[in-house]
Amino acid sequence: MDFWLLAPLLFASGYLLGRWHNRRWRRDRFAALGRKYQLIAERIENKGMRRNGRRPSLKPWQKWLLGLLHWWSPTLTRYTLFRPETLIGWFNRYVRCYWWLISSAGKLNLPGRPHIAESVEQIIVDMKLANPSYGAERIAALVSTQLEIPVSETTVRNVLKRHLGKSPPKKPSGQTWVTFLKNHREFLGSMDFKVTFDWRGRPLYILSVLSHHRRQLIHCRCTYHPTSEWVAQQMREAFPFDEGPAKLMMDHDSIFLPVIKNTLPAMGIGVVRTAVKCPWQNGTIERFNRTLKEELLAHIIPIGDSHLNRLLGEFKTFYNTARPHQTNKGLVPDQAEASNDAAFVPAPFDPESLRVKEILWLAGLHHSYRRVA
Repeated sequence: MDFWLLAPLLFASGYLLGRWHNRRWRRDRFAALGRKYQLIAERIENKGMRRNGRRPSLKPWQKWLLGLLHWWSPTLTRYTLFRPETLIGWFNRYVRCYWWLISSAGKLNLPGRPHIAESVEQIIVDMKLANPSYGAERIAALVSTQLEIPVSETTVRNVLKRHLGKSPPKKPSGQTWVTFLKNHREFLGSMDFKVTFDWRGRPLYILSVLSHHRRQLIHCRCTYHPTSEWVAQQMREAFPFDEGPAKLMMDHDSIFLPVIKNTLPAMGIGVVRTAVKCPWQNGTIERFNRTLKEELLAHIIPIGDSHLNRLLGEFKTFYNTARPHQTNKGLVPDQAEASNDAAFVPAPFDPESLRVKEILWLAGLHHSYRRVA
């Protein structure tokens, strides 16, 4: 019984061993296996090309399979579009990842370049945002020479890439309009109308002329009937001795047209007109109109133009002589800064015996203070 069970097995084993020793049959079997693996490689490549357009995009296990096939028999991948440089690139990437893992495992115990502080990184990012045209080399020089913090160009480039990405900051290159106007503010002035209403609901038109240099209020008057002749007369009163600014900014109000053509050129004043419906281009006078509304117009009910002109005259004196301004570093527009801060020594005083005099403006609507000896 056992013989009849083992006989077919022995016969099959002998047949296979015989065929295995047959050189032609063995060559055919290897050729069939090679064709099968070659079809697998081409199928993987076709899937990658369909997935991501022109350039193949393969998964990690597919890259490993193609690499093993190429290592086992380079002839299996000879019909694919993959070049030897592709496989070499995969190998180099593997080497980099491998050694990065080894180095990161013990990087706390190995000597190397010290980490940059977070505050220094924030300074570098702020420099780049404030100066989009500055490169990594210039920022590194600024931090190293002016802040005395040694950083390299490569470090700055890595910090910017980590915080801002590969794309440049969205802030437009070059200087802003605020920077340009600040650098030319001693030659600029602006004027604009502000509308308010009297106790009967009739509109009163307030014309304000402001100097950009120290935000000094040059002229501020109101009328019920604004005309070009009235505006021209206000210009003569605002600049009686031809001491006006080199340029005067205004909007496209039709009332200003005769003044632009005749009055201002005769006084030697140039005109800069903002774009249509762009009040932000004349933001200095627009900000003053807000101050005028919040600090005066919102607290009174004008009886008439004479009443409002009296209040505007007192507000002009308060604005120029008693109201501190942020642009002037806390000083009032009519107060000049000390030419030599080291020579300016404040008068000594005793805090326990300090006395202050209160000055009322606009019947107590605003106050200013002065030290009394």
